[in-house]
Amino acid sequence: MRRRDLLALLPFLALARGQGGAGEDWTEAFGRFLKAVPPAGYLVYPTEASDLLLFEPFILDVRTEEERKKGYIPGSVHIYAGEVPDRLGELPRDKEALILVYCNSGSVSAVVAAFLQAKGYKNAKNIAHGFKGWLDAGLPVEGA
Repeated sequence: MRRRDLLALLPFLALARGQGGAGEDWTEAFGRFLKAVPPAGYLVYPTEASDLLLFEPFILDVRTEEERKKGYIPGSVHIYAGEVPDRLGELPRDKEALILVYCNSGSVSAVVAAFLQAKGYKNAKNIAHGFKGWLDAGLPVEGA
């Protein structure tokens, strides 16, 4: 994992720290959080994600504003990864709703999708390889 990907995870450390009991090392709580959702349960490849557009999912772009300016998946809503915990009210109220999450490469969005799953969003899915994978698959983009 690249350094910038690790830095993007820092906002989630506070979440893990808050889940630890009195005197518990926050890294232990964060480790339990990471183990909570198996990757196969929330990973979809770009072409699969494109097929899922028929079901009108909520598409969540968790990249930086600078990355979004270079293009985005049509219909996506931009909420930077570090802001997701504070902006859950902007996501569908229905915890069964299909949510497709993407970042630039798929690593940060994997953590966000796991976080959403842990918060009860049963159908939060990470788009593998992120926006780069979407582009490599030749799928449509806007704003580029």
